[in-house]
Formats: sequence, C-alpha cells, structure tokens
Amino acid sequence: MKTNLPVLEFRNCHHLRDWLIDNHDVSNGIFVKIYKKKSGIDSVSFEEVLEEGLCFGWSESLRLKGDEQSYLQKFTPRKTSGTTSERNRLLAARLIKENRMRPVGLAALGLG
Repeated sequence: MKTNLPVLEFRNCHHLRDWLIDNHDVSNGIFVKIYKKKSGIDSVSFEEVLEEGLCFGWSESLRLKGDEQSYLQKFTPRKTSGTTSERNRLLAARLIKENRMRPVGLAALGLG
C-alpha cells in the first residue's frame, strides 16, 4: 500500500511516546500500523495512539485498510488549535490529571 508518509509500527504505547518525544516537532506525520488483537502481534492500540497524540498535539484521521491482521492509521500534528471533540476534551482532562499532557499538547487544545 503506497502512502505519502512513513509507515511505522510500535509494540506498545511507551515506544510511541518515545518516538513522539523525539519527533513531535520535526515530523509532518506518519501512518501507524496497528495490529488487530486477534493477530496476536504486540502493537499499540488505536486508543493509545489517540491518548499519546493528545499529549503531544497530534491527531488521528484517515484509516486505511490493511490486511486481515492490521490497518494503517494516519497520525499528524494537529493543524487547528483549540478544536476537538467532546471525547477528546474528556480524554485530555484525564491526561491532565495524570500529568501526561505536554505543553505542546495543551497549546494545541487551546489550554496552554
């Protein structure tokens, strides 16, 4: 499957967070290859991508069909500050309480 962004795999949310720490401010985005639970392959989940993205001002968008074991989730820096869904506002409130939000994530949500 051809994409205009690199395709990366992360075994867990800690690997994704490490990547975001190093790249959130220099990358235009990636496609995250997410393995389905039934595949038995260790992988970051969609929910983890969403949460870690909020922390760093990134958002998920387009999902591309992969194979029977995985799919690709487009993951890019948030383009518009302060716009987010109710679901994301609730998640961000929890992430703030857990002290996981980064200044760039707060700013992207219009909170910093």
